[in-house]
Amino acid sequence: MNTPLLILCGGQSSRMGSPKPLLMFRGQTLIARQVHNALPCRPVWLAADHFRYPDTDGAAYLPDCLPGKQGALSAILPALLEAKRQGCAGLYVVSCDTLLLPEQLIALLDTAAEHPEFAQGITLLQDGGQLLPLLAHWSVSIAGSLHAAVESGNRRVQQFVRQQVHQTVPLPPEWAALCNFNTPEEFERAVQAASDHAEKQPAL
Repeated sequence: MNTPLLILCGGQSSRMGSPKPLLMFRGQTLIARQVHNALPCRPVWLAADHFRYPDTDGAAYLPDCLPGKQGALSAILPALLEAKRQGCAGLYVVSCDTLLLPEQLIALLDTAAEHPEFAQGITLLQDGGQLLPLLAHWSVSIAGSLHAAVESGNRRVQQFVRQQVHQTVPLPPEWAALCNFNTPEEFERAVQAASDHAEKQPAL
């Protein structure tokens, strides 16, 4: 079985004013674009906090382990346990607020796959001094420590990651503007950046 992809798409999107997964880009919603890009290559799981999005046929929805949108760790834990149950060594995690395609991100993460940290912990992108743990590969080896963290009330992703075996892969500078938009203005800037990038590299 190919390594599954978990798309985090259950956030509140309060600053955006509308659900980020349903933002339109190049004729598709962001969530449909991500699902359609990854499905030919691997299983796709959606952490949507009981919401169901249109045009995501073929993807499986997984419930958070805690009710009421209590953060990314609550969404990642069930997927990590499911990956372990299915005999997978880990899973890729991608947040829905990026214009990058999942398989682009996965190809970049896989450049570090030969390092022991890939099998033992978390391999994540890094933008300057900022860790990006929601653009990452999470090994099933940390399922136990993640379960303990969630049970103890530790819901802070950055804190958890820094306590685990991890390695970082630099985010290409030209990709930085395409990730992590929280307001309509930031999304507009990301769309413009994607257009500028496409003129130089049409594969985006």
